[in-house]
Order: sequence, then C-alpha cells, then structure tokens
Amino acid sequence: MTDFLIGAAFATLLALALATVITGVITALKVGPPPPPITRHGRWELRTSPDGTPEYTWIARQARHFSPETNPYNHRRIPR
Repeated sequence: MTDFLIGAAFATLLALALATVITGVITALKVGPPPPPITRHGRWELRTSPDGTPEYTWIARQARHFSPETNPYNHRRIPR
C-alpha cells in the first residue's frame, strides 16, 4: 500500500511538472519575439497597421535630423 501511495505521488508531481513546462512553451510561442532594444537614437511611436490593429514601432533618428523633442540645438540662450 505504501509503495502505491509513493508511486501515485511521484506520478502526480511528474504530471504537474510536464504541465508547467508545456504551459510555459505555449505562452512563449504566443508572445512572439521581443521588441528591439531601445537606444538613445530614436523613439517608440504608436502606429496603426493596415488591418486596423495598433502597434508600437521603433523610429530611428537619422544623422543630423532631430525631432523637436530631441533637438540639441533647440535651446534658448540666456542674455547676459
């Protein structure tokens, strides 16, 4: 009787471990690839795709082209 209880407990724990791994794999496949890393030369922008779903897109800043919020030359000089 004791051997049966130990075997049942082991089988239950093994089934829970397999269910956890399978759930993790399915979740990882649904999530998809991670977004590209954020660097200081660009910004995230919310865009709408042709099918109507919103998505964030990384907009890279080109050399010497600054948007108003990142323009280093857009500062006021304090008169002396």
